[in-house]
Amino acid sequence: MDIKESPRFTCFSCGTQNTIASTTWEGALDIEKDNDLADGWWLDICDATEEDVDQVSQALAIHPLTAEDVVIREPREKVEVFRNYYLISLQTLISSAVSKEGGGGGGEDLATPFHASKPEPAPFYILVFRTGVVTFSPSGCSHVARVRDRARKLHDPKVLSGDWICYAILAGFDSDDIVDSFLPYMESAERESEAIEDQVFTARAEDLQILIPRIDRLRKNITHLIRCLSGKHDVLNSFIKRCQAIDRHPVFPDGDLSLYLGDVQDHLVTTMTSLTHIDEIISRSQSKFLAQLSVTNLRLSLNINGVLSRVTVLATIFVPLHVVTGMFGMNVEVPGQEI
Repeated sequence: MDIKESPRFTCFSCGTQNTIASTTWEGALDIEKDNDLADGWWLDICDATEEDVDQVSQALAIHPLTAEDVVIREPREKVEVFRNYYLISLQTLISSAVSKEGGGGGGEDLATPFHASKPEPAPFYILVFRTGVVTFSPSGCSHVARVRDRARKLHDPKVLSGDWICYAILAGFDSDDIVDSFLPYMESAERESEAIEDQVFTARAEDLQILIPRIDRLRKNITHLIRCLSGKHDVLNSFIKRCQAIDRHPVFPDGDLSLYLGDVQDHLVTTMTSLTHIDEIISRSQSKFLAQLSVTNLRLSLNINGVLSRVTVLATIFVPLHVVTGMFGMNVEVPGQEI
């Protein structure tokens, strides 16, 4: 589907829990006029262009530094506070297969081998105001749709606010959302590492030529995931500290939200620990395969040396005889021929 024809602008009302999609910024402005947004609102812009960012900046008084980060797709994960809002910049993961197809909100295919579908990082920006939230999401990202569905299932819609929507995007009310976007890749890497480990003592010599490059690609992808998650750990630490500070800025949330963010942080640490453990398993398997390859090469070298030893013995016996018979078989005078 063409991005220009898809509804890139969606507005969610916390009060009515209705969502209206639009293909133009003017449609988003009509949404703000037609819906009761006093209880909170959430505007999401998918694959925002520079013109979209300029219009949102003028309408909501967004700082030029924030607009610049969104336009240039600043990859650095951070938390910044401004006069009337705070910004959270994160990197989410999108399957390479999904991104090549031009988007789609479906989940990742867990049956796909991890090395065959390398996840690609994509920036996700969250701007939290006092009465609402603006998010800039990449195509192929399913966080926005999942969070809206979870918001509609709440038994008490009054808890919905800009800060709760921000937490929902980070944590997803009942399960981590952006953090959980790493779980399909982690589970796929775990299954593949177990499959590789099972082949340590059963793989043949010709199989090693396939397994060793496969292990190398898997370790690169796991390192990529760990690097992406490490940035989120620093962002959550900074966010929690600012929420709990004595001289806390008025735009930051207070109350129990920091406790929920602490739970997300624990989940994040657990995910990083699991990835580190999987990387250690793969590293151990790689060492075993390399040792097995070394033993195979040593055996081949010993076999070649044995064959060369036999050839040397035969040469030692037959070469002198060949020299003698060759010399006395010539039609020329040879020293000692008259004897």
